[in-house]
Amino acid sequence: MNHSGAPLFDELRRFVERDQAPFYSPGHKGGRTMDPWFRANIAAIDLNNLPDLDTLHCPEGPIADAERLIADAWGVGQSFIMVQGSTGGNIAVALSALRPDEPVLVQRNAHKSVLAGLVQSGARPVWLEPQWDSRFGVAHGLDAEVVERGLTDSGAKALWLLHPTYYGTTADITALDALCRRFGATLLVDGAHSPHFAFHDDLPPAAERSGAAATVQSVHKILSGLSQAAVLHIDPERLDPATVRRALQLVQTTSPHFAIMASIDLARSQMACHGRDLLTETLQRARRTAQRLAAIPGLQVLRGSDATGPGTGFCHLDETKLLIGTGGLAADAREVMARLNRVHGVQPELSGPGHILCITTIGNTDRDMDRLVDGFAEVCTHAGTRAGGSDAGLVGDLLALRAEPVLTPREAFFAADATVALADATGRVAAEAITPYPPGIPLVMPGERLTGDAVALLRALRASGTPISASDPMLDHVKVVR
Repeated sequence: MNHSGAPLFDELRRFVERDQAPFYSPGHKGGRTMDPWFRANIAAIDLNNLPDLDTLHCPEGPIADAERLIADAWGVGQSFIMVQGSTGGNIAVALSALRPDEPVLVQRNAHKSVLAGLVQSGARPVWLEPQWDSRFGVAHGLDAEVVERGLTDSGAKALWLLHPTYYGTTADITALDALCRRFGATLLVDGAHSPHFAFHDDLPPAAERSGAAATVQSVHKILSGLSQAAVLHIDPERLDPATVRRALQLVQTTSPHFAIMASIDLARSQMACHGRDLLTETLQRARRTAQRLAAIPGLQVLRGSDATGPGTGFCHLDETKLLIGTGGLAADAREVMARLNRVHGVQPELSGPGHILCITTIGNTDRDMDRLVDGFAEVCTHAGTRAGGSDAGLVGDLLALRAEPVLTPREAFFAADATVALADATGRVAAEAITPYPPGIPLVMPGERLTGDAVALLRALRASGTPISASDPMLDHVKVVR
């Protein structure tokens, strides 16, 4: 093999040197919103736990000072810096708040890091189906009545929410917190996409200020943090800080990247001092763009006016997220996204059945927005329109299935497993998660029995070209408990 090349570096360089309009995370959009000295000296501050710099696992100096400032800026009791993204935070939350074999209500469209936390803690999930949106082919949050029924039937003492979804929609966090308090349950929140909520009144309510015992947030997704920059906020009255610190010590590296930690420190300062003004501009820019996109034949855009009201799984919308429905076009969303990028240099975050997601942040510019609108206008003209509008198709069948839980995710993970043909998997207990992407809602969780309906739907989804996250992405074979 030829070792003179560096294929990953070469591809990164080609990507960076293209003139792109960035509608993906991280939120700094190629460093646009970062401190110039920091940007120029990232390699120089790639340091380790030196005496002057403090230690992440047991901070006493500048890291501890930075964590106190984070808690004050977000208005919470205590905060922790994390360098392994919200994934590490969700696992730490599970290890801090859950116990083996105890039931916990979990939103079915949770991130796979929540599943990782369930595997490590051994808690027994009771999966709750989110509100489905057939127009855009996405799942929102949990209806309050679904949560109340779950708390009544399961006796669970914890509820684990996604707030917001990937697409910026949130459930009625105030109503859900009230339910948790009535039933004596702990509210845990994967708020990876919500680090900006606390800094502007036009954004959805911040979970960390709405009763959550723990809220995990990815500073890199929306704000000016480097990738893997995240924070964990807790209410010390409801979750013991020493227990959380112990869990983080298990999960986080002993060689944290100081540039990642410093980017959190700087992002906090930026939001605390200028966040409201920066977010006002971002919201205004996104609203204008949403209106322009919605005027293009064949497109629809999710708006705040589409929310379904208090107590429902779609109570609020983060308008900085642009979820663009493409069901009215005579082209697949993947084809639309590919042409946007190839012809117009516009790179959205993702495409799914009937939709494209664009993430706008304080790092985007008016020029970016013009390129997005102009690109969509040309692509829509090129594709043409079709009658009938958006149809989620097979993906909508995901929420109609009710899997039988046989083992906890932890039990299934550590059980002896076997690899069998998908056609022979009916009746077997899954040893892995099988997740169509998008929408990212697991069709099968580890420990659930694979029914004939589930197997048939998996085969249909794969035949339709829907990407599948599993040990065998082609789904010729699946892992089952032996």
